[in-house]
Amino acid sequence: MAARPIISPTPPVRSDAGRSSKGGSSQSSSLLSRIISGSTGSIIYALSGTPIEVVKIRQQTAPREDSFSSSLRRQGNPVKKLLRSRGAIVLNNGLMLPIDAFPCLVSPGGGGGVSKMDYSIYSRLFESCRTASSIVQEQSFGTFRMLKTIFRNEGVAGLYAGLKPTLAMSIPNTVLYLSSYDEISERLHAMHSSNSDVDASRAYIPLVAGSTARIISSFATAPLELIRTRQASIIAGSIPQGRAPGILEEFRLLVRTGGLMSCYNGLGPLLLRDAPFAAIYFLCLEQFRGSLSDNTSLGRWSGRHYTDQGVQIPASIDVIHTFAAGASAALVATALTGPFDVVKTVRQVSNGGNANTLSCIRQIFRDEGVKGLWRGNVSRMIKVVPGHAAMITCYEFGKRVFDGVL
Repeated sequence: MAARPIISPTPPVRSDAGRSSKGGSSQSSSLLSRIISGSTGSIIYALSGTPIEVVKIRQQTAPREDSFSSSLRRQGNPVKKLLRSRGAIVLNNGLMLPIDAFPCLVSPGGGGGVSKMDYSIYSRLFESCRTASSIVQEQSFGTFRMLKTIFRNEGVAGLYAGLKPTLAMSIPNTVLYLSSYDEISERLHAMHSSNSDVDASRAYIPLVAGSTARIISSFATAPLELIRTRQASIIAGSIPQGRAPGILEEFRLLVRTGGLMSCYNGLGPLLLRDAPFAAIYFLCLEQFRGSLSDNTSLGRWSGRHYTDQGVQIPASIDVIHTFAAGASAALVATALTGPFDVVKTVRQVSNGGNANTLSCIRQIFRDEGVKGLWRGNVSRMIKVVPGHAAMITCYEFGKRVFDGVL
């Protein structure tokens, strides 16, 4: 018997984040229970996290402040109103200028060649100034202030920009991600079932299983992730047609302008973010959850309190352990993978460009310093930490419930 007490009385090791809490059952969950549990968790995650994701993307793609932007931030939109009857434009500082001072607003007239005012050009100019002013002002907003600003200016639709591709992506992504992790970790544990060094097996299996499962799921849903990011970055009123393109429209646009491979713009930094995130997340999840279960000082809140008596760990205790461990693991993984998330967002919104991931990181560091590599990471943490905790809890608890029903 290993020197370290085993949480579950039957299996020698824990093959996933919740396996040891199932009363000692080493049987893997059915595919149907995994699909239902993963789908439920992903829907909750998508609905609760989309507004914060929109804020994070807006923060990461906000233009850097130059002298013109600084002027806009201090003074707001410089154009106040147009006096058509007097042929003049009034600025915010009270200065009135004749329309002739703005040749871009004058278009050739018909027949006789007499110039006339093109008010549609003025309208577009005014809207562009107002949009630019609001974008620059929002760059320095905190997460919750930006949430209020988006809701005030764009309504609920602005907070849930990109929700359709998010839902279309998150359900298959989560199910494939978590199910693949279960399968890979089970097979790796089976390969080392005769190895007495249990701790060594626990150290590398979550790393390999987590990163491999994430690579598979991220590659399969990368085009939907790209479309979601592009739609979430669009500010209402900033596009000529007045509404963001749908999933199919966006997909056709990407294929038409850049070919099929353009649907995988930003795939490199996406995998560089997701694979290490999953490896760190599942490693920390296993360690934190095992520590909570093994800690005898927690009394009735410890898993050891029940396994030492040969009884099943109550569902409520298992849920608390999973949620706490999931939140702590997500916090660590999110903090360490912030730069790759920024690069992924920038490259996807800018259609990839010619710069590779390393060049993009150097450019951001040169222009904005270290803080630029973690731009929007607070918003990302607000979304990812409780979201991943809720998702893994729904998945593990759902498997426990549905395995006894289906």
